[in-house]
Amino acid sequence: MDSTAQQLRDRLFSLTVRVREIRALMLVDQNGLALESTLGPGGLEEALGAFGGAMAAQLERAQRDFDVGPVYMVHVLGRDRQLFAVPVDRERTLAAIVEANATPATVAMHLMALVPALLPLLEEKEV
Repeated sequence: MDSTAQQLRDRLFSLTVRVREIRALMLVDQNGLALESTLGPGGLEEALGAFGGAMAAQLERAQRDFDVGPVYMVHVLGRDRQLFAVPVDRERTLAAIVEANATPATVAMHLMALVPALLPLLEEKEV
C-alpha cells in the first residue's frame, strides 16, 4: 500500500478512535466503490459503499431540483444507527455509520473537520 493510501486510512481510523460513537468510516467514489475504509471486506462494507455512492447522486439532485445551494451533509437517523454522507469533492463522499445515541451535531462537526484534512491526500494520490 502506498504511503498516501496509508495516510488516508490512518485519518479515518484516527477519527473512529477519538470519537467512539463513529463506528465506521468509508471514502467512496461516485459508483459506490470503496477507496479507503475502516471496515473489513464484506457485506457491510459493500452496503456502506453503495449508500455513499447513492447519496452523492442524491446530493447533486437536491442542488439541481430544489435549489438548496451547496449541500454539506446527509443525515439518516434510525432507531439502531445513524448514517452520514459528506461530500468530499465532486467524485468522492465520506460515509459514516454512527451509534444511535450519538449527538448528530458533534458527529457532524468531526466529519466536516475531517474533509479538509483528506483533500490534500486525495490530490496527492491523483498525481
